[in-house]
This record gives sequence, structure tokens and C-alpha cells, in this order.
Amino acid sequence: MSYKILDCTLRDGGYYTDWKFDTKLVRQLVKALDNNNVNIIELGYKSPVIGGPYRKCNDGFISSIINFKTKADLAFMIDVKDYVDNNKVNTSLIKDIIKPSSIFKVCRVAAKYNEIQYIPEIVKILQDLGYDVICNLMAISKTLKEEVKAYTNITQDLNLKAIYIADSYGALYPKDVKHILQNKSINGIHTHDNMGLAFANCLEAINQGATYIDGTLTGMGRGVGNVTTEQLLTHRSEIKSDLLDCIDKFNKMKKYYGWGTNALYHKAGKEHIHPLYMQDLNQSNLSNKQLVEVTDNLSECHLYDKSKLESLKQQRAVVVIPARYKSSRFPGKPLAKINGKEMILHVAEKAEQAVGKENVYIATENSNISNIVKKSGYKVVITSDSCLTGTDRVAEASYEINADIFVNVQGDEPMIDPNDIKKAIKLKQDNSNYVINCMSKLHKDEDPSDKKIPKIICDLQNNLVYSSRNSLPGSKDSKVNNIMKQVCIYAFSKNQLHQFHDNKKTPLEYYEDIEIIRCIEKGIKVKMMEVNKISYAVDYPSDIKIVTKLIN
Repeated sequence: MSYKILDCTLRDGGYYTDWKFDTKLVRQLVKALDNNNVNIIELGYKSPVIGGPYRKCNDGFISSIINFKTKADLAFMIDVKDYVDNNKVNTSLIKDIIKPSSIFKVCRVAAKYNEIQYIPEIVKILQDLGYDVICNLMAISKTLKEEVKAYTNITQDLNLKAIYIADSYGALYPKDVKHILQNKSINGIHTHDNMGLAFANCLEAINQGATYIDGTLTGMGRGVGNVTTEQLLTHRSEIKSDLLDCIDKFNKMKKYYGWGTNALYHKAGKEHIHPLYMQDLNQSNLSNKQLVEVTDNLSECHLYDKSKLESLKQQRAVVVIPARYKSSRFPGKPLAKINGKEMILHVAEKAEQAVGKENVYIATENSNISNIVKKSGYKVVITSDSCLTGTDRVAEASYEINADIFVNVQGDEPMIDPNDIKKAIKLKQDNSNYVINCMSKLHKDEDPSDKKIPKIICDLQNNLVYSSRNSLPGSKDSKVNNIMKQVCIYAFSKNQLHQFHDNKKTPLEYYEDIEIIRCIEKGIKVKMMEVNKISYAVDYPSDIKIVTKLIN
């Protein structure tokens, strides 16, 4: 097997790290690749585009990092589009950024089909600067047979080191590779692994006579990533322990950044969705349902437009239900049964109707509560015994949950309306700087002087002014109509939860025993949303009979 391996871990992997890498790791990687007989090591780009040091690959910087001799040729890549202005090659920009060959031996020139007319002029400049040049045609699965022919016609007489194709969307099958490489001018391939076929496509390319194969360590690369360098090395010869040490370190990065094939990347390959869309989505906090909905709207989006993605993406909202066993007024309250079912499950089922089961979490300090909800398929976050309020418990749980919006639905509100949860999420999306809390009118059976009911005062824009267990507002002349009470649905961002949470009640919060007052005292703005359905919180054992009657 006479193929040569080009490793582009740092160049392609930079899409995850903004082309910033630890110096010790880079040195370890380059030494290990060189020791394992990788032929070309592509360290990054030379580009006018904003990014970290491996997006620029300045010669002095690279020489300070790679301060040792390598058998492998060191390389960088340029994108044709970065050096074309008003349909002309910007020669002065190329010469400003790319200096005569020194530490680098090879330059790879990447172009889409509509840019290939600029290749000869750019190649000539680079060769005059002393570089061996590789050309790389991107998005090959969207390129017609006659266009591939035009690409090889324009490049075959340029004295190139290699003529590459790149499966940018990970959409090729081995039969496609076989068909394309019947054009014998092509002798290099860069594969993406959307459909788990990157290695198989490389093997087919080798069978068809390709002499240059790209790989990255652990497959690190834009979107789903690439065929792994370790696969190519192991197939060609043995792999040495120093590279295995590097693989261990890159696997930790892989766990953090999340490259690697999955069902949605497979879908993206089949439907020619640009890899950066999928990379962004894969690192988002969207639920699985939302991910499917977004990708359904991205079919054939082979040009990356970040603004389009932003318009499609939704913030991930979760419901976290704080469930404390050691309630001072009603110990074991979450497990009290209503119509034969624990109250916490009544609340969880209502939350599930609003956001889906995968987005419902119960935050509790108690193993009995945890066991009950887990048996019904709900997620649990075990929190400490020291949480002062339900919102403190949600704040503690938020460190364990990836989400944009956290809806706190109290575990003693079994009559909560799922539509109110949805409305609170929507209002939060539209008012990101506010915490959202709900309120409703006292119903006829409720006493305004009842101390267990927090009453609400708002301004004319429904911003919270104050809350009290006393009757609010007061009147010296007559009875007040339409007194508003708090309904315990809250919507926070993670930052707002962390700002709220400090294991200490604020003075007015302490006196009133109403946690939303802490937001007022800390200067966190709260917008109230009125809901119409009957809601009744369970504070005492006697409330179980009332709620059961209302539900029935």
C-alpha cells in the first residue's frame, strides 16, 4: 500500500477551537505524527479571516512552536475565496500574508467549482514563492461529471504535488468514489464521515490508485469530522504508542466538542447540508425534537449562512420541578397521593405536556422521590439538603443541565396548565432580560387575607412591583376587586438563576417568605404573566382534599 497520509488535525480541527491549541499538545502531536511516518502535516490556514494563531500560521510563530526537524513536510491551506476581490486575484494580499517558503514546504489551495478559474494564477504565485502546491476541489458530491473534468483540465498541467477532491458534505458512497476516480488526474481525497463511510471511501480511493489520503486524529474536523489518521496508519502499517498518547488527549476534546457521526449528521450527508450547520446544532442546547425540526428545514442548504441558522434555532427550554421532602408545613408533600397518584407525578405529567418528557427534570434531595419519578421515566437531579427555596434548588440543578430557559414549576401545583408553561416560555424568549412569573385573579373561594397566598402588585406594563402574604393592594374606602395572586411558574435564564442563588435570603424575602422578592431586592427585573385557569397550591395536608375535588 503505497499511499501517503496528509494529516490536517490542526487545520480542520480549528473549526472547533477557533484555531487555538495548547503549545505542548501541538508539539506532542507533530512529533508523534512524524514518528508514525505521516507524510504531510497541515498545521492550519494562512488566511485574512479572523481566528486564532493556527488560522494565520505566521512563519515566526510556527517556527517557535515546531522548533525541531521533521521528516514530514509541513503545510498550510488557503481558500481561493479569501484572495479574490471583484472577480480578480488579489496578488498583493497573497504576498502580504504568504511569505517565501521557509518552515512550510506545501500549500494546499481549496476551491469550489465556481472558483476554479482563479487556480492557475494563484498556483503560479505560490510556486514562485517556493511552495509545492496541492489543489483541492470542495463539495465534490454537488459537482457534475463535466465540472470535475473541467477542474482536472485546468489543473493537470500546473505541475501540482496532488489534485484532490473533498467530500465536504460526507455524501459519497464507495461506488461514487470509484466513478469519480476513473478520472486518473485525481490522486487525493478528503473524506467526511457523516454516514460512517469515510474509511470505506478512502479504501476505495486507494484501490482506484489515489496516492494522497487525508485524515485527522480521532476524526477531529468541521462538522462530523473526517476519517481518522489512526485508521489510515493502522491500515498502512503499525501504530506507535506516542500517537496513542495523543489520541487519549484528543478523545477528551472529542467528548467536550462532540464531533463524530450520529443520526442527524447522517441525515445531513444524505441531504447535502453544510457541515457548519450541523456542527452548530450539535453543540446547541436544543432538544432532540427541536433538532429534527430544524434539520428538516435545512435540506440542500449547501451554502452556510449563520443568520439563517439563527432564525431556525430555538432556545432549549426545560422544566425543573423542585421537590423537597422535608417541608415544614407538610413533610413528604411531593409523595402525597391525589386520586391514587403521587402529587409530584401529577405536576411532572403537566410539564411533559408542555415541553416533552425529555425536557422535564425533578430536583430533589430525597431518594424516595427520586425512585418514584425515575420509575415513571423522568430525569432526576439530586440536590443538597441546604436549598432554602425551590428556586435555589432549581439553580443548583441548572449546573447539571444544558438549557437556555429554565422553567421552575413548583411540585405542589398539581393543577398547573401546560399551556401556561408554554406561554411563559414564549414570553421569556421575547423578554430575555426579565424573569417571568405568573399570576391569576383570586377565585371566589379564596380569602385575600389568607397568609398562605402570595398577592401580587404590578405596574402598568405588568412588571412586578411587590408581593406580600398580606392583602394587596389595600384600600381605605372600599373592597378591592381583581386581587392578583402568584402562580408558581417561573422562567429564568441560567445566569439569572445563578444571580438569584447564594444560599441566603434577602431581608424582605425573609419577612414575607416569598422567594420572588429576592429578585426585586437584587435588581433582577420580573415580568408577570396573567393566567386564567384555576390553580391551587398544596401547602397543608388539608389542601389535598380541596385539590382532589377541584381536579375531579
